[in-house]
Amino acid sequence: MKLFSNKKYNVILRYVIVAVIITLLLVTALFRWDTIKNIFSVIIKIFEPIIWGAVIAFIMNPIMMGTENFLGKYIFRKKPHPKIARAIGVAAAALVFIAVILAIILAVIPEIMSSIPGIYSGITNDLIPKVQTWAKTILDDNPSVQQAVMNGLSDLGLSLQNLLSALGPQLTGLLNSLLDFANSVKNFAFGFIVAIYFLASKKTLQAQAKKLIVACFSEDTYHWIFDFTTNTNSALLNFIYGKVIDSIIIGILCGIGMLVFNMPYAMLISIIIGITNIIPIFGPFIGAIPSALLVLIAEPRKVIWFLLFILALQQLDGNIIGPKILGSKVGLSSFWMLFSIIVFGSMFGIVGMIVGVPLFAVAYDLLSGFVKSRLEHKNMPTGDDYYSIPSIEIGPVSDGGESVLQTEQKENARSEGPQPDNSRKD
Repeated sequence: MKLFSNKKYNVILRYVIVAVIITLLLVTALFRWDTIKNIFSVIIKIFEPIIWGAVIAFIMNPIMMGTENFLGKYIFRKKPHPKIARAIGVAAAALVFIAVILAIILAVIPEIMSSIPGIYSGITNDLIPKVQTWAKTILDDNPSVQQAVMNGLSDLGLSLQNLLSALGPQLTGLLNSLLDFANSVKNFAFGFIVAIYFLASKKTLQAQAKKLIVACFSEDTYHWIFDFTTNTNSALLNFIYGKVIDSIIIGILCGIGMLVFNMPYAMLISIIIGITNIIPIFGPFIGAIPSALLVLIAEPRKVIWFLLFILALQQLDGNIIGPKILGSKVGLSSFWMLFSIIVFGSMFGIVGMIVGVPLFAVAYDLLSGFVKSRLEHKNMPTGDDYYSIPSIEIGPVSDGGESVLQTEQKENARSEGPQPDNSRKD
């Protein structure tokens, strides 16, 4: 719909409307974030199997594509069979995914079950008697402290009575948590089935999505959307697969170190350290805290050595192993990585902390490309070094890549001619 006969005014009006809508959305998001979050939670709960299916299909897709490329190169080289190759690729991806899930379950669950008696024994037979002995020594030497502790224990008894009386609602909450867990397992299972359909229909779904985008947007816009989705897919895959490989290596090195130094719960702690290492920056601290508590319960004298070992292991990962595996795939400085983890983590929890870095890297790359194109349009330098020079006269660049001021200074120096050399030669 055109309100003005002049095309320029219609374009301005369109930009004004878009700016107003974006401003309203931002204001609503800032002041009504809880409401928006609840709406998103309801939507996510409804579409949870579909979301799980998309996530699982995203993870399985490289395996399927690799299988198809292998079949096309070695098996169906003379006569292609795309449908058969796709079916075999989907089956291979599904088998690999199931095998990985079963391997994680078989590695984690038995280790947890076997560690529970040791943890219970360490608490009841070692930790509690030591605490009781220490407390008795303190109380015998300080009657006032003993009286305060007795009063506290009396208050604690009343609190326990109130807790037992309120145990019914707590059991109801526990039952609801179990039901939510069962529902999540069900949605995950349905999501796996949906992922298989996603992969089997990948070509058709991609064609339908491209048709919709091309039909709704201009040529420049839909090309930008295609580039954006390609970059996002590449960034997410590179980062997630790289972090998974990095975390597996760290978990193995942690297990070897725990066995070498004869520390308790080597397998369980190695699994915890490896899994939490997927989270950038904060992952090592998240995994080290419960692991240190386990070591403290079993062998308190080794907890300091354990923390020093974890610190050395994370330094090795951050300075050598991680950069070798991830390389420059993220393209963010430490500050922007920390910024993205804090923001996305506060909004979406653990999942936001994991995917926040690659998503922010894509947004950062888009913004950098836009800034670079605008600077080139204004005939300005695009490098950071130029703008970091103190007291520099900022101005457009000439064809030779120099600023107008620098070009004028050189031209003035040439017009004055060569200066005589008055220095004395030995």
